[in-house]
Amino acid sequence: MEITKSSGQVNEKVHQMLQEYNAQYMEDSGDYIFYIEEDGKIAAGIVATAVFDTVEIDYLCVAEGCRSHGYGLQLLNKVEKEAAAKQIKRIILNTYSFQAPNFYKKLGYKQLFKIAPAFKDYDQYYFIKEL
Repeated sequence: MEITKSSGQVNEKVHQMLQEYNAQYMEDSGDYIFYIEEDGKIAAGIVATAVFDTVEIDYLCVAEGCRSHGYGLQLLNKVEKEAAAKQIKRIILNTYSFQAPNFYKKLGYKQLFKIAPAFKDYDQYYFIKEL
């Protein structure tokens, strides 16, 4: 046996393995992965997965030069709309104080708890939004 540092391609395979295993327990699991392109470059993207009746957002990122264009809002709205159409009940996510906790609060996400500090002087926030 050997433990090796993973690559993007291997990460995808591990994710696929987990989805195949979970499929025997979950009917409508699936990915919610979208991106916005601007001038031929990725301007923003979101990676989320349905787990039972919950969507867990793993990543939401907007390129620095594309912030304040509403891309984060558009991506979250897309995930929320598609999840609600599949009778998903909630969305959960976490973020750090140097990222966007106020953005999520403004969009109706409720803070579940905060780890203060999570590392250095930065706090980590966990949010939920009922659909």
